Amino acid sequence: MLRKLTLRYEWGNNMQVLRIIFVHVLSALSAAVVYVFGINHDGYIPYFLISVILYILYLMFAAPVQYFLNRKPKRFNLNYLLIYIFFSFLVWLFFAVITDSKNTLDFLMEYEIYLLSISFAVIFWIWYSIFLQNKAKTAAK
Repeated sequence: MLRKLTLRYEWGNNMQVLRIIFVHVLSALSAAVVYVFGINHDGYIPYFLISVILYILYLMFAAPVQYFLNRKPKRFNLNYLLIYIFFSFLVWLFFAVITDSKNTLDFLMEYEIYLLSISFAVIFWIWYSIFLQNKAKTAAK
């Protein structure tokens, strides 16, 4: 009986990890499309490279926030969206300071930073709410 419960628990954890990876991949692919359209680039864009970079960034920055918020899962919660927008803006600001600290104020005056921060957060929030919050609610019951 204990062995059966242990296997069920391990299977549930493995499926949760796969759903998390799936959410991050979908978010990175969606964000790459938004990014390319947002910068109005007319040439060849390595979508795969942008997606990989965004996937790594989502894992580094969104996964800890996701872990924190998943303790009390709520599907399509606007407070969670605001938290994701806040952290998304912080990540963009962090990279602006690292890449060109002299022009950070100019960077903050551009509308693209706000557009991309909000859109990347909304993308992650939607995929997260669809694939993870629903499963977390049913698992908690």
